[in-house]
Amino acid sequence: MSFCLRPVINDPRTLEGNYKTIKFESPQGPLWAYHLCSADMNVQQLRYLIAVSDFGSVSAAARSLGVTQPVVSRSVHAFESEHGVTMFALSGTRLVMTEAAEPIVDAARNALAAFDVVGETVQAVRDKRELVIATTPTNGLLLTKALSELRRCEPALVIRVCRANDAEDVLRIVLEGTAEIGFSELTPLVRNRQLTGVPVAELEVVFVSPMGTDLPSEVTWNDVVMQPLIVPPPDSGRRELINDMAMKASGTTPQSTVVFEDRGSWMAAAQAGMGSFLSYRCVVADHEDIELRPFTPRQTVAVGFVHQNLELSTAARRFIDLARHNTWEPAER
Repeated sequence: MSFCLRPVINDPRTLEGNYKTIKFESPQGPLWAYHLCSADMNVQQLRYLIAVSDFGSVSAAARSLGVTQPVVSRSVHAFESEHGVTMFALSGTRLVMTEAAEPIVDAARNALAAFDVVGETVQAVRDKRELVIATTPTNGLLLTKALSELRRCEPALVIRVCRANDAEDVLRIVLEGTAEIGFSELTPLVRNRQLTGVPVAELEVVFVSPMGTDLPSEVTWNDVVMQPLIVPPPDSGRRELINDMAMKASGTTPQSTVVFEDRGSWMAAAQAGMGSFLSYRCVVADHEDIELRPFTPRQTVAVGFVHQNLELSTAARRFIDLARHNTWEPAER
């Protein structure tokens, strides 16, 4: 039970004076008069109490908090009325805490410290964002510059690169929601209407061979299919892409192959003379003990990002933009 009554205050315009509170008796027990505009205790009210105790003046407390004097005065009045305790008394020209107020102000300081911890924790959780990117090991090499730049721009961002076996696997990971964005060849995208593609680069495909391989300076698919090739397993999307490109250009698929599941071994295998493989010029150009041959006509593959038909996070949009400006061969737009 409560009453919306103002307490009797000798000087209602300021706390800097003596005042008293009316006590009501009821069959249920004593009731204290309530300020007409008072509300339940809140964080701001505690800040006002602490500021008045620190500065010894309502006006100084108000200035320190960037509010007007009446705001602080009303808040302290309301607190005293609600809780039936006198917080401050005038000593000369300065407001000082009463004996009853000292433990209350101490508790208020502890409470605000706890609130600050909550705020810091919320900020830390909010800042600890995560961007998950699905890509293959080969295509992941194309993202190293953009990843480094993103780390510099957003040091609090958790970046996780999810390894995919091939382009089809990238699409699956993105569709399942495990990764927000994927980076791969965009050719398989036409078969999936649930994803959006963002072209980033048109990369030249070259033929990587052991030193001394008997081939012309520029090769055709007819040359390629006759060579021992280092390829991924038959059920992989990249193997399917190689077979499709060879079939369209030469009417056949590679016959003599060396299958490696780990693409990280391809370069060492070619350097050891085991066979040739296809790669992007920008990925293999700096390696030694191999020969690079372009195709005639020139062969290229579009690479880029895929994502679900949903709004991307700020981090994902920024990363895509960085990738556009940190690849070797820009895509035509």
